[in-house]
Amino acid sequence: MNKETVEFINRELLPNKDYVSPGLEIIKPDKCFPYMIIEDTSVSDWPYLRREIPHNWYVDKRQTYVGFLSRDEANILYNTALKFRGKKALEIGCWYGWSACHIALAGVDLDVIDPLLAQEDIYASVTNSLQNAGVLETVNLVSGYSPQKVEELAEELQRKWALFFIDGSHDAPCPLNDAKICEKFAEKDALILFHDLNSPDVTQGLDYLKQQGWNTMIYQTMQIMGVAWRGNIEPVQHQPDPKIDWHLPEHLQNYTISELSTDVFNEFQELVSIIRPYTLLGEARLFSLYNLAKKVCLEDIPGNFVECGSCKGGSAALLGAVVKRYSRRPRLVYAFDTFEGMPEPTEVDIHDGTPANDTGFGVGTLKAPITENIQLISQILNVTDIVKPIKGLFAETLPKYQAEIGNIAFLHADGDWYKSTMDIFNNLYDNIVPNARVQVDDYGYWDGCRKALHDFESLRGEQFILNQIDYTAVWFKKGSLR
Repeated sequence: MNKETVEFINRELLPNKDYVSPGLEIIKPDKCFPYMIIEDTSVSDWPYLRREIPHNWYVDKRQTYVGFLSRDEANILYNTALKFRGKKALEIGCWYGWSACHIALAGVDLDVIDPLLAQEDIYASVTNSLQNAGVLETVNLVSGYSPQKVEELAEELQRKWALFFIDGSHDAPCPLNDAKICEKFAEKDALILFHDLNSPDVTQGLDYLKQQGWNTMIYQTMQIMGVAWRGNIEPVQHQPDPKIDWHLPEHLQNYTISELSTDVFNEFQELVSIIRPYTLLGEARLFSLYNLAKKVCLEDIPGNFVECGSCKGGSAALLGAVVKRYSRRPRLVYAFDTFEGMPEPTEVDIHDGTPANDTGFGVGTLKAPITENIQLISQILNVTDIVKPIKGLFAETLPKYQAEIGNIAFLHADGDWYKSTMDIFNNLYDNIVPNARVQVDDYGYWDGCRKALHDFESLRGEQFILNQIDYTAVWFKKGSLR
């Protein structure tokens, strides 16, 4: 990925009239699309363009009558694709590659089918944009029409896909045929996203999957997105822009809308804005911590909260704030860390083939003195009576405090290394009560963390049902086993 041209930004830096839901990581590859401009929606005569929605409508200035996904829609797509990192994805209809770029940046292996790729200028433009984003090598661009080309490609490559994005021809029966062919070649755990559901013809595809027993939901966005999923997959949660008086067309009235309550929306935004200088976690992982911890409190699952790997303490303070506001019983948040930097990794602690000490995140990094960090953010959130920092190596502190901690209702394991992760689970797993939640931060990033979790499963003869949060973090419920 070319970090000079692809920006990861805070929502405060979004262009005016752009919106992205809280809880979503925001990516902005605009520099990879030099012909992209904001256009007035009046240039398009398509009857299903929602001109009343005041979000920016992005187009390619060479052909301004067809729009790109809005900023919110593009980041729904990106955050969804983060859950499928390293897996196979298929896009039907890419236009100038804006959506394909967002999918590919999430780390999937992407096949793209679009008849317009037969046009030399469009193919060159898409290729250049993907090259500038640093993802061209992971994208297979194929000229052709769905569903015939999908079937051809599946047979040629002996392939099924886990993630699909349908944004091809919007005229019936094409969306329905696209849905049928995607279902035919979908993995057991699969998710299918649709764009432009304001069109009744496009909705036929989502209707079909709903009738076939897939779970379905609507994202209330500029052009309305829809999602169908099955198996051990959860779609991203989304909050429609609260400044807009949204409505649904008649043909979508029977669908559930992904929508956070106003209280959740405001509270999470407020907490993240406060803790942001004290955490390295992305917004998707922070929202997962907030959401899971809140569920534990509301379900009144007995036990304390434990975080192993607190660094500056922002996530521990977030958990403390949730406990303070929602817990029906007294609880503490035990925050374990050396607070003096990362311990020495082992030979299995590798990211993308690079040993940990050669990545810039090796031994001694992430030093965060208690008084300048976790104590300070705990004071700011008024949770010093709830958050209890414990300094030292896990191998030394966890056995010492295991009895004092007692039952664990929520565990945030952010140990990075193999040995650290094994120390966490070997010492604390038996304290975790049934239905408690466990979030593991570095499962998808560090080989050692992933190996440790699976080695522990083998030791216990268990197999956790892991729910993907983003490209690296997962969570599971104690007692939920395959």
